[in-house]
Amino acid sequence: MKFLTQNMFVRFLLLIFTIGCVISLVVLRLDNNEKKSQAAVLRGEVEEMQNYISELEADIAKPFDDEYVAEIAHGELGLRYPQEVIFYSDGEG
Repeated sequence: MKFLTQNMFVRFLLLIFTIGCVISLVVLRLDNNEKKSQAAVLRGEVEEMQNYISELEADIAKPFDDEYVAEIAHGELGLRYPQEVIFYSDGEG
């Protein structure tokens, strides 16, 4: 009788161990899927940043001549040539 109860106890422990292993496997699989999706998102962000860096490097590589200075003055600083006429509108009509 003692052997039978020990055998059942060992089987019970093996069942608990197996259930624990299966649960761990499922949790690890879910975590792995989540990490893969995060990695995909981060890869996209890295690509965007590399494109942005390329644009900045292209801006740095531009020649610093009068045309470039005029482009910056018009676009970013809002300066105009003396012969330019600027019309302002109040948004009506």
